[in-house]
Amino acid sequence: MKKQEKVFREIRKITQELVKCGLAEEYNFPIIHHTDIVWEGYQDISLYLKNMSYAVLYGEMERGHNFNVKMPDGGILQFMYRFNGRGTELQSHRLAYYPSPSYEIYQNDAELYDADYIYGDILNKNVLPVVVRADYNNCETDSNTHHPYSHVTLGEYKNCRIPVNRPITPLQFTKFIMEHFYYVPSSEMKFDFSLKGVIAFNEHIAECDLGKSRIMV
Repeated sequence: MKKQEKVFREIRKITQELVKCGLAEEYNFPIIHHTDIVWEGYQDISLYLKNMSYAVLYGEMERGHNFNVKMPDGGILQFMYRFNGRGTELQSHRLAYYPSPSYEIYQNDAELYDADYIYGDILNKNVLPVVVRADYNNCETDSNTHHPYSHVTLGEYKNCRIPVNRPITPLQFTKFIMEHFYYVPSSEMKFDFSLKGVIAFNEHIAECDLGKSRIMV
């Protein structure tokens, strides 16, 4: 089975699991579009939303249903992968978790918050939404600043690029978000943390990043 097909199957498997355990309020199943894996109804809004506020960016994604999964508290998951023409080699990926910039609309949903111990965090006014993005490109980036092949960015900070030792699979990213942002909801709703991956990627890290603090997956 080609790598592109394996990644597609893994994203589909994740989507089905989040739906089954009640963590997918809205969702779009993945599709293969030429060399890319995106989601049904995908729209590239990155160019015309460049330098826009986070609230505007999030609002456009939400209104256009431009995501793989939207969770009950408004958190959005996106999985995008690009392969070569044969579907055998990964060229790049962009994985993202976008929390809701405003929790006020969810505070009016009494049914959702009957179990306050599950979603208590999002009722807390001092919680700061943090975007988590994982990017990979198998080629050197033409830039004045160094870009690790695979890296994680927190909070959309321009110069925050934490090296990762290899491309990240959809399941690795999902488990990271579930474990560190949704552990109580995901455990209460029986998310299957024993879920097995369909794909694994080889290590790909620049020599200059081996001496830095980095993420190992």
